[in-house]
Amino acid sequence: MTDKELRKLRRQDLLELLVEQSREAARLKAAFEEKEEDLSQFIESYERLKGKLDEKDELIEKLKHRLNEKDAQMEEAASSAEETFNRLKEKLDEKDALIDKLKGRLDQKDERIQKLESDLEKAQSQKWREMDDSDFTTEILAKIKTLF
Repeated sequence: MTDKELRKLRRQDLLELLVEQSREAARLKAAFEEKEEDLSQFIESYERLKGKLDEKDELIEKLKHRLNEKDAQMEEAASSAEETFNRLKEKLDEKDALIDKLKGRLDQKDERIQKLESDLEKAQSQKWREMDDSDFTTEILAKIKTLF
């Protein structure tokens, strides 16, 4: 409304306008207060959620730290296990080499024993033939008889 239109209005119309504007102002004030309350609740909820998120972030950081520690421990354990495995493998290889060497020596000794046994059998067989060919056995029997 323009200024001229306002001046043409009667006092009662003006009062009605003022009452209507007061009602509108009261309604707007109530709506404003309601919106302020909603905003306050929203901010409160936001702050609670922000606090919870901060707590979750702290928990995540702690868990990351623990996970990193566990990863380091696992890496150290794996490294230690690998070193132990390599040492044991080296020892096993050394033992295998020693076993092969001892088997070779044993095979040589077995061959030597077989050769000596064969030579002994030949020598005994030859001695028995020599004794059979000589009268030596009769002499020994005679001496044995005289002893008893």
